[in-house]
Amino acid sequence: MNPYLLSQSPLILGFVFLLILASVRPNQKESLSSIISILALVSSAVAIWLFLPDGAQYFGGAIRVTSVGKVVAYLCLGLTAIGMMLSEDYLDKVHVTAVDWRMIVLALALGMVNLCLAGDIATLFIAYELVSIPSYVLAGFSHKDPRSNEAGMKYLLLGVFTSVLFLLGLSFIYGATGEIHLLAIHDKLARAVEAGATADLTLAKIGLAFLMGAVLFKVAVAPFHSWLPDVYQGTNLASLAIISSPVKVAVFGMLGMLLWGCFEPLADVWKPVLLIGAGLSAIMGNLQAIVQTNLKRLVAYSAVVNGGFILLGILVNSVPIVVFYLGSYGIMTLGSWAAFMAMGSKKADVDTLSDLAGMGKSNRWLALALTIILLSYAGIPLTAGFAAKFGVVLEALRPGTDLPRMTLPVIILSVCGGLVSFYFYFQIIRAMWLQSASAEAAERRAGGTDLRWNYAFVLILSVVVILSLGMFVRLPGM
Repeated sequence: MNPYLLSQSPLILGFVFLLILASVRPNQKESLSSIISILALVSSAVAIWLFLPDGAQYFGGAIRVTSVGKVVAYLCLGLTAIGMMLSEDYLDKVHVTAVDWRMIVLALALGMVNLCLAGDIATLFIAYELVSIPSYVLAGFSHKDPRSNEAGMKYLLLGVFTSVLFLLGLSFIYGATGEIHLLAIHDKLARAVEAGATADLTLAKIGLAFLMGAVLFKVAVAPFHSWLPDVYQGTNLASLAIISSPVKVAVFGMLGMLLWGCFEPLADVWKPVLLIGAGLSAIMGNLQAIVQTNLKRLVAYSAVVNGGFILLGILVNSVPIVVFYLGSYGIMTLGSWAAFMAMGSKKADVDTLSDLAGMGKSNRWLALALTIILLSYAGIPLTAGFAAKFGVVLEALRPGTDLPRMTLPVIILSVCGGLVSFYFYFQIIRAMWLQSASAEAAERRAGGTDLRWNYAFVLILSVVVILSLGMFVRLPGM
């Protein structure tokens, strides 16, 4: 059997088993579907590790295995498995059919793996759509909630526009090079740059502009981020755990691999774009987050700020830093959603800062775990968030790095923005530890918080990873 097909078989078989399960026992609570899904994700990761050697190509180069692609695929599958674990029991709380939801997630996981291992632009576009379409479905999955319907529709309409841009960009790239394989595109562009073929390069640069516009919109980098808070606010927490963590990791990983790979000869085009995106994300993300009281919207603007730092990591061409940042950000995000799930009651989620008031007295360990995660978001020393941000800054300031002239001011702006971000993270910490719960909040919590074993496990895992990476891991150059 083809090794690549063997590595994808667990996800496909898992999807088929869930489809059969949904047909045989519709609309029933199914813990079995969770077990099947997690086993499929873990088995696929193990199969990729065992059967796909670095440098291997399959189906005439449509799939090309690289060490970076494999690491990003591991991250995506691992984070998806953790997100799947969080969905246990929560989906019943928000009146979502668990088996159907998990089928969508497995299809999305298949898209993420192929996005990381794509070797030509046809596979790249198909994988991109296989990630995008399930994401739209997940955003609007709570169909009885008007906010979820709005989130799904807004994500779909704007996402379709980005798909058109993505396809248009790939078409221009093909027109400029006459190649569909990413390695061949790199060689053609490199020769065109060396020969000064202005016409071909102009067409390729236009294609790259469309392509980057689509991807930067997808990852919600400023100024293409205005849709994100609305989608986050209307999406249930289980779906958010998938959309905001493994999906973001996959798309950022794809962007890095494309820019470092086939579009490396056009670095003079994409580096200034990344720099502008990073600077605007630091300004707009932080300033808009300051006035937020809704927890989901606040995390959405935090994602914009962190996206700016990831762009800087891609800009400085540091693979270890980008992979480290993606992994750290992914586990921090899942930890924050696990905390919000656990802090909700058995019938409702926490929604605003006032819902967390007094949590430090009533649920001390839960509040402490969320505090550590928030400190990591803010980049406080001894946390993974600090190590990731410090690694990006250190790489950017390293002598001999070929970076645009305005890199240093943007780095300073991003660091100063990090200081500003501590203010809105502290708003959550202050609500938990320094404020008393209102009578309304106390009444909602009368039955206790919804701390289940899976929320506790993910929170403990997040805290351990955050502190371990922050205190013990040393990145290159640090």
